[in-house]
Amino acid sequence: MKRFLLCIGMLAVPTFANIIVGLPPDPGTGDCFPFGCAYSGEYQQVYTHSVFPGPITITGLEFFNTVFNNFATSMNSGNWTISLSTTGADWNTLSGTFALNIGGNNTQVFSGNLSQAWAFGDTLAIVLSSPFTYNPANGNLLMDVTVSNASDSGGLIFFDSNGFNGITANGNTIMGRVYGAGRVDHGFGLVTEFVTSPSTVPEPSPGMLFETGLGLLAIVNLVRLSRAA
Repeated sequence: MKRFLLCIGMLAVPTFANIIVGLPPDPGTGDCFPFGCAYSGEYQQVYTHSVFPGPITITGLEFFNTVFNNFATSMNSGNWTISLSTTGADWNTLSGTFALNIGGNNTQVFSGNLSQAWAFGDTLAIVLSSPFTYNPANGNLLMDVTVSNASDSGGLIFFDSNGFNGITANGNTIMGRVYGAGRVDHGFGLVTEFVTSPSTVPEPSPGMLFETGLGLLAIVNLVRLSRAA
């Protein structure tokens, strides 16, 4: 029987799984702004572009409560409006003036009440009403949150954070935040998971389809030759 050695090069299709920014979380602590305490006002958090592997379509946001247990029984009640944009501001240049940080493609992606039952270890999962496509080549990512009528009758929730260095909130170089009357923490933020859409997987190129077709044809011919031998 004749033996044939066939090598077929396969082109890998790049895919992006959900992206979590801020791991590992700060030990023994957390932060309640802007989701875990009765905070009404504006909150912004910027994520530097280098933590993203490429363009993504964001369909959800997730925040975690795995480090500090404050024995809360429910999430806050209130109204949260969340917008995303591409911004020139970074973790170390974020302005205390909220409007100066917002990018030109600012898009409202969620508005509603996040009230729900809560226990330590739960995840706050926010499904976006409008997906947002972000390309890190164009700048950094800004999350803008406006909160109104917030109450914390179920107790404070301290969500996982990154950047607390034991004294101040400036311990990383990937996130920054501004809140309250314009207080800025350069190098601190909530650990955030960006849920991505399958649509971010690039479509196969015509060249890739052609090469794959040739490979399949070669396999079929190989089988035929082996049977004839």
